[in-house]
Amino acid sequence: MASLEAQCFLIAGSISKSTDRAVVNRTHELVRGLTKSVLDAQASLVVYLTSEPKNDHGDPMVFDWTIAREVEKLSAQQDATARLHIVTSQRLLSSKMDDEGRALISRLVERDIAQIEYVDDDVVTGGNIRDAQLDLATAMIAIGGGKGVIDRAQRALKLKRPVFPLDIDVGAFCEDGPGALQLHRQFTQNPTAYLPHTGESVRRKLLGFSAQNASADLHALAAKIIQLFAQERITAQAAATPDVLVLTALPVELAAAKRALGIDENDHGTQSEYGIHTWRAKVQGRNGPLTCLVASFNNAGNTQASAVTSMLISEYRPLAVFMMGIAAGMRTKLKLGDVIMSERVVAYEGAAALSGGVMVARPDMTRPEFRTQQDMGAYLAQGNRLARLARHAEVAGLAFPATSTAGDVSTALNPTLATIAAGELLIRDGELFKKMQALHGKVCVAEMEAYGVFEACSRHEVPALVIRGISDHGDDLKDDVLHEVASLAAAVVTADYIAHGLVLAKQ
Repeated sequence: MASLEAQCFLIAGSISKSTDRAVVNRTHELVRGLTKSVLDAQASLVVYLTSEPKNDHGDPMVFDWTIAREVEKLSAQQDATARLHIVTSQRLLSSKMDDEGRALISRLVERDIAQIEYVDDDVVTGGNIRDAQLDLATAMIAIGGGKGVIDRAQRALKLKRPVFPLDIDVGAFCEDGPGALQLHRQFTQNPTAYLPHTGESVRRKLLGFSAQNASADLHALAAKIIQLFAQERITAQAAATPDVLVLTALPVELAAAKRALGIDENDHGTQSEYGIHTWRAKVQGRNGPLTCLVASFNNAGNTQASAVTSMLISEYRPLAVFMMGIAAGMRTKLKLGDVIMSERVVAYEGAAALSGGVMVARPDMTRPEFRTQQDMGAYLAQGNRLARLARHAEVAGLAFPATSTAGDVSTALNPTLATIAAGELLIRDGELFKKMQALHGKVCVAEMEAYGVFEACSRHEVPALVIRGISDHGDDLKDDVLHEVASLAAAVVTADYIAHGLVLAKQ
């Protein structure tokens, strides 16, 4: 079962007193199966508990108490901490429930399985109960019921919550309309109103989700129904516009980015329409949560970087782009493991071929846009930045080696501004590296993708920033351990900057 962590389900509906007892029992068994599947998916449920209406045989006509009892039962088999939200009032709790019901609630609360959301006794109305439930619920399943179920579904849809109505014919306790059956008919006519991202595909196989015609294995049906919501969530996340695009070139850089942004190793991500593998992560930014989309060129060079960056910007429309990874740093200027942020990027390969075979350098240069320059300056002036980066480095498992045969090693994260030389050459000549300073006296970093990223972002008018960890000095002294260390150092700074330095100009 795919995870639906942080999601909360409302199973709304009721059963008519005249419904056949076998159907009543099947419906409650289905609700128990839905409850188990919700908990299996790491989600929670919201119920409204008052007196429990029953038919002449003593069978429950609503589902809330069935859910509460099943949550308690399942809590003995799995962790159900804080997985049930109980909407009720002080008056209902004290005067409408029987002793058994109050005892059940007491056990659930004492064991931290449930928490009570109180409605003011003076305003216990159908509308207020509905609103209290939908303040908590992020998804709704409708079973039977009448006008109340339709009202809740319409309200949930206005709030852009996914809703799935079941087709089982059980009537309504108040005998006031077709409820979920009417919603089910509407679903067949306009499925994307109920499941905006997957409704059409669900409609094509809707018979496989029929509760009216279900086989004996109701728990298997319940699991399939909850999986619908998981797929809807996955598809919605994949379609959502990310705030930030984080790009890498090498697998070691991609692994570091995923690690620093908290992306699970077992998360296989999704693919763009061009087949580019992408992963999503949430970062709590200065002005609220930000969605990061992580991707890799899987190849070095400005040409590849420009092409892939353009494809991703065209498809996802991010508000900012970060390129992070490793680079060579001038031995006299930077230590191994140091992290730099792009003050400017010099494309060093531009040249003019004059008569007599004379080549004249004509480098191009670009800088981050003004707002990004302001953000970087403010970030680097934060007094708590170094201590915060040290904590983030520890959490990510970043450890600088004490020594290296390739040169001096940094001892802590302290990012600085630097001028980057970008081109198609993999620098392995310290003297050539130094000659690049003739193009711009502040060049102290060399790499192969920054100019391509800036070029693509300029075309699309998206701000860009390059953050690099120094893995070598552009000469023949190498230490492969520093590839992973420098990648992770750059990734930690990137994640921290997105959270504490980036100010997006959201539309």
